[in-house]
Amino acid sequence: MKRQTEELKKTLFDILVIGGGINGCAIARDASLRGAKAALIEKDDFASGASGKTTKLIHGGIRYLEQFNFKLVYEALQERAILLRTIPHLVKPLDFIIPVYKGDPRSLLKMRSGVFLYDLMAGRKNIHCHRSLQRRELISLEKNIGPDGLKGGVQYCDAQMDDVRICLDNAISASEAGCCAANKVEAVAFIKEEGKVAAIEALDNLTQEKFSIRASIVINTTGAWSNKIVSLDEPNAPPITRPTKGIHIVYRRLPHKHAILVSAHKDKRVLFVIPWRALTLIGTTDTDYRGSNDEVYANLDEVEYLLSHVRRLFPSENIDKKGIIPTYASLRPLVNTQGRPSWQVSREHLIKESPSGLISVVGGKYTTYRHLAEEVTDLALLKLKGRDFKKCITDTTGPSSQASSRGKMALPELIEHSVKNEMANSLNGLLIRRLQLSSTPSRGLEYLNDCANIMGGILGWSEAQRESEIDRYKKEISRNMNF
Repeated sequence: MKRQTEELKKTLFDILVIGGGINGCAIARDASLRGAKAALIEKDDFASGASGKTTKLIHGGIRYLEQFNFKLVYEALQERAILLRTIPHLVKPLDFIIPVYKGDPRSLLKMRSGVFLYDLMAGRKNIHCHRSLQRRELISLEKNIGPDGLKGGVQYCDAQMDDVRICLDNAISASEAGCCAANKVEAVAFIKEEGKVAAIEALDNLTQEKFSIRASIVINTTGAWSNKIVSLDEPNAPPITRPTKGIHIVYRRLPHKHAILVSAHKDKRVLFVIPWRALTLIGTTDTDYRGSNDEVYANLDEVEYLLSHVRRLFPSENIDKKGIIPTYASLRPLVNTQGRPSWQVSREHLIKESPSGLISVVGGKYTTYRHLAEEVTDLALLKLKGRDFKKCITDTTGPSSQASSRGKMALPELIEHSVKNEMANSLNGLLIRRLQLSSTPSRGLEYLNDCANIMGGILGWSEAQRESEIDRYKKEISRNMNF
């Protein structure tokens, strides 16, 4: 995958996708595989927003049953099966336990009924059946779980994913199918002809050059930044997304074998405590957010909120801030629904077309990204009249994977591969996303200078550029720990 800014300047594209999160990358891939001439731009880096900062789950969303959102749960369970089949190296089954305590907002009967319905909706595509757990059985499975007030629980199965890698692999696969892709390219204005969007004015954030990109159809998949793109098209348009903030804690490995779902007493939220690599992942919060979309970090109240529930689960453990590796935070681009708590807002997506022809996509779940991309691509290709396109194949063919070759590479080879084949052009992009070292106990700092030297040598950085990249990475790590 090469950064193709020159081709962006001179080509008339069928489809231009703005936003390199999972939805944008998947739409670009689907459209390219069907024979459309597609382009994909991202103002920062692929998976740099919410798509790289999730709870790492591919799941039906058992909590949505309580909202009677059966359509979303059914769709997600069908998509879960497709992803388990098409990208098994990135999506793997994960066993969950739901302990129910005295005073919990959801009864043991409700939880047992919920997982029964969950499995029923998955049908033949279920991973394996749930089972009810008596108090003694649950404690035998998780010996360190808090016994006081424990009534029993249930065990069921969902799946865990590598969110960053799925997003990057979709971008790479799109490029291999003919998509013209470039990160660090920002849409700053629309160019219209007879009231219709005909091109965008773009800014190359690496060189500060401005140029136009022409396309028959423009699709806005910028997530939490969607309102900004919509306002560039229609200055008085109402917001289409309601960004909500979610934080996660990467914690030292706690003594649990299974992923655990726990209900918060105060606000009834569902929280997860998940084994992740050699550590424990804790998340998430869900609060409305009105700050800068580019400056989203955890604060102390949010960290304490999550840790307080982990203390209840593991009372014998010394759960405090010292066990935190890093935190990370992002904004969910929920459909703009007011009057309901943010965690109760539907995760269904919205596709909206403006009078100028701009197609905007907001909402959705990571689990259903493939189906969302198929739906949006269907809509876009219908507008390209008089053209024959291939059928969608993403339900049978996963994105390109270089996992096997990457696993055999030493660090210098990995860095070179990331720069030359995965469009890595910053230390943040390399260490946080391609190598994912920022969420290890060393936070990537032990490799920082070596990575900067190797990467700088490939990209021709000056000493000042190298120091600037190192400083930027250290500041990012500090911000994720400075709660």
